[in-house]
Amino acid sequence: MNFRKIFFRSRLLVGLSIVALLVLSAQPSAAMKFLSFGTGSPAGTYYFLGAGFASIINNNVPGVRVAAESTAASTENARLMIRGEMELGLACMGTLADLKAQGMDVDKVRLVAVGHTSDTHWIVRKESPIQSISDFKGKVIGVGPAGSATLNIYSKKHLKTGWGLTFDDFSPKYISFSEVTRGIRDNTIDAGIIAAGAPLASVMELARDIPIRLIETEPEALERLRAEYSNVVPLIIPAGTYNGIDKDVHTYTLPQMWLCRTDLDTDLVYQIIKAVYEHKEEKNAIHPLAKMYKVENAFRGTPGVPVGFHPGAIKYYKEKGIWDKRDQYYQ
Repeated sequence: MNFRKIFFRSRLLVGLSIVALLVLSAQPSAAMKFLSFGTGSPAGTYYFLGAGFASIINNNVPGVRVAAESTAASTENARLMIRGEMELGLACMGTLADLKAQGMDVDKVRLVAVGHTSDTHWIVRKESPIQSISDFKGKVIGVGPAGSATLNIYSKKHLKTGWGLTFDDFSPKYISFSEVTRGIRDNTIDAGIIAAGAPLASVMELARDIPIRLIETEPEALERLRAEYSNVVPLIIPAGTYNGIDKDVHTYTLPQMWLCRTDLDTDLVYQIIKAVYEHKEEKNAIHPLAKMYKVENAFRGTPGVPVGFHPGAIKYYKEKGIWDKRDQYYQ
């Protein structure tokens, strides 16, 4: 009898020890949280910013590993977050309003911040007969990749509103930013758009290889755009930004949103935004436009966004003393 008791007790102790070892060995992997950060084309600003933010987060937020994912940018990033397949991402102002109008449940995402701008670059070869966007009729035009705000907002909506153009007026090519520069270089497209923050390395490289021009936005077209879309902001790309561009280029830009899934933990989002914003030197070294990610810019244009800020972001802005003053920074 005593032998049986000792035997069963021994088995119980061994079993409990094994369970304890399994629990302890599982803890490190269970504690590590893996997040995807949706960016855009490797030739665009989204990719540089997302990869840079991911690196800062990985180095400063314990238990988190963020992977920057190259995607078709805004619309795809937002869709992936809504479907629960991505946790963080960048998207152009106007993207969520479009998806909501299509019936998608945008309440599954929240704002983290508004930061940089995506500047409109309509690019042609210098010798091109195209002098205005109105001249696109009958031409081959790179309009951005499927699933991008470049395609859905700049190329579809803005061309129609500003210049009365639809895709029936020209031959659209659904290509990425890197394919746009290649198409201009190889003369396989007549014009193409890159909507990303100037200066762009890919456009700088193209301008060193061949003479190019940037097509301006006429004042009347800009007026039509701003009457329809309140987030359209006039912009001048200064002379000398790109090789051979020897005069200021009048164009426009849109603010960009940093988004996350609504169901992310409050403290996690707080730690993420705190890490990025408070490692200023590392952040600003990512790309010239990373400097635009500061609390004073975080609320620009957000009254027109159909979702609110994530509680983790609100916690950080309250800590910085700016949340209750945010209406002063909407413009």
